[in-house]
Amino acid sequence: MDYKDFEKNDIHVLKQAQFIASMNVTFYLIISLAKIIIGNVAKSTALKADGYNGATDTLAYLIIIMGIAFAKRPKNQEHRFGYAKAETISTLITSILIIETSFWVIWKGTINWISNSSTRPDSLAAIVGISCGIMTFIVFLLNKYFAQKIHSKPLLTSSNDQKWDGITAILTGLAIVLSDLGFPWLDKLTAIVIGLLMLRTGLFILNSSAFKLIDGFSNESLSQVKLELAKFPQVERIVKINGREYENDIYISAIVKVDSGLTVSDTMRLTKTIQNYLQRRCGIFELDIQYVA
Repeated sequence: MDYKDFEKNDIHVLKQAQFIASMNVTFYLIISLAKIIIGNVAKSTALKADGYNGATDTLAYLIIIMGIAFAKRPKNQEHRFGYAKAETISTLITSILIIETSFWVIWKGTINWISNSSTRPDSLAAIVGISCGIMTFIVFLLNKYFAQKIHSKPLLTSSNDQKWDGITAILTGLAIVLSDLGFPWLDKLTAIVIGLLMLRTGLFILNSSAFKLIDGFSNESLSQVKLELAKFPQVERIVKINGREYENDIYISAIVKVDSGLTVSDTMRLTKTIQNYLQRRCGIFELDIQYVA
């Protein structure tokens, strides 16, 4: 695939990711409102906590949509690598939002538990919780499929969060059933557990996003690129190699030692050959290679 075609394909991926994220916003908005409203009516702390968890996901997808929209802007003289990091920044903001909401959910659940209220949630809360959990799990499977198909890391990250959302919602419904059978404290405890799960997810996403923003690149990925680069007979030695990742885009810069007999035309052809090869094998978006004799 030629570089220009590769770049056009990347823009197409961004458009697909933006559309899928938009559909997720609608889904999460509906089920979050349903959980919060029914949670208040049925007096279920756990269902309300799960609803607030879904509300953060709704805002998260909105932030991701804005990040993807910004990332589609073309390169310019001041942004030679493009705006792909906007996606990473949107993911980072999402993680902070999830962490902030998790603290609030844990605090509310703890206060309700300490108050030692004997109010039992209505069985309607259990039905809503389990139903929403099943629907969320189905949406998770669909999102995971499309995220892997178009290689969108923000969507894949969000889909993994959805898996836990679905499981959490189903467990919330089951906990409400037990609360209704004579264990009212279980409803409050479930709200605290949901808050802790949200905190865990937020910290994981925060760590991953921060790593990318400071140009972290895994040694495993870099070793794979080095192995592929060393397969070319013209490359005598890899002097230096660095990598950076902008969500779906991988940029590699390398200094390699070649035979002094290679002409400028030879190195230009070699660069194009290597770039096309690494695009196919490793998904490299752009390669900056320098030759020394």
